[in-house]
Amino acid sequence: MPCPVTQPGEEIIVCARPTDQRIAPLPAPTRPPRGDPLSFRLPGGGRGNVHAIWTELPGASGQGAAVTLKIPFGKGKRD
Repeated sequence: MPCPVTQPGEEIIVCARPTDQRIAPLPAPTRPPRGDPLSFRLPGGGRGNVHAIWTELPGASGQGAAVTLKIPFGKGKRD
């Protein structure tokens, strides 16, 4: 049964959909599992990593990405 139409000045009637027509709730957001960061090689023997980060501050939280670079200085190869 549809909701009744109200005229200006009348009470507002709030109607709900039948349960078989309700929109399903959104799934809870999931955080990706912690694992090895994405790594890559740099020219000259360096390495880089990309990390997903989650930061929480008082009153706010956010997510982002960080890049870490390891670049050898000087002569010779290091492990």
